[in-house]
Amino acid sequence: MTERKAVYYGQVELIPGIVCDGYVLDDDTAVMGIIGTAELLSVHYKALQNIATKGIPKVLEPFIDKGLNNATKTVTVVAPNSHHKGREINVYDSLFIESLIRAYAFALASDKLRKAQHHIGKRCVFLMGSLVRTALEVAIKQACGLSPNIQQTAQKNYIDAVKLIKEFGFSCTAGDDIAIKKDITQFLNVPESTLNSFLRKHKSDIQPIRLNSATIRSFGGKASRMKRSNGASLRSWLSLG
Repeated sequence: MTERKAVYYGQVELIPGIVCDGYVLDDDTAVMGIIGTAELLSVHYKALQNIATKGIPKVLEPFIDKGLNNATKTVTVVAPNSHHKGREINVYDSLFIESLIRAYAFALASDKLRKAQHHIGKRCVFLMGSLVRTALEVAIKQACGLSPNIQQTAQKNYIDAVKLIKEFGFSCTAGDDIAIKKDITQFLNVPESTLNSFLRKHKSDIQPIRLNSATIRSFGGKASRMKRSNGASLRSWLSLG
């Protein structure tokens, strides 16, 4: 079988701060690198490798399309703007990525995931809600002759989807609308560097304000001062309210 070539390359940022390598192959298939897929789904890279080599985990089998090919494709990168130009890389196509997103979300809803996998299910629920709404919004705008920024739309819709997190048990350390960084990073299972990157990009919308020592002591903090996002800005990040 002829090895496919990745002729186009771009950085995909469906979730603010999570940047994944995306490619279009010479047969017009849209794919992501295996590392980018792992980051998008919040799955450990080795766990995704195991799916490629050992098969679909039993916990996901009831929720994934029967006969779906779980193996990665090896493609040669010829896209001139890719840092992998000239190399062979392993990729998943959009069909398989969508199937994994749906399987993890359904497994979470059916209480089939282990506690250590809950963050993956939550990420996939947020992605499903965001991408469905994005597809609908983009289709309507394109039908009306507009050219929407799809990635920007997806990012906004992802943030809006996160309002579901209260139903999944998210709580703020210092009250109903006062979250510190640790609250957000632990719940969404992202490194603090990712959150910091997001905050820098949206510094015009999310302005930290100082907490006084009495407020900090009220939730067990020991620092003499601390910053948090104010109520409106916090809702911009988590869509709480």
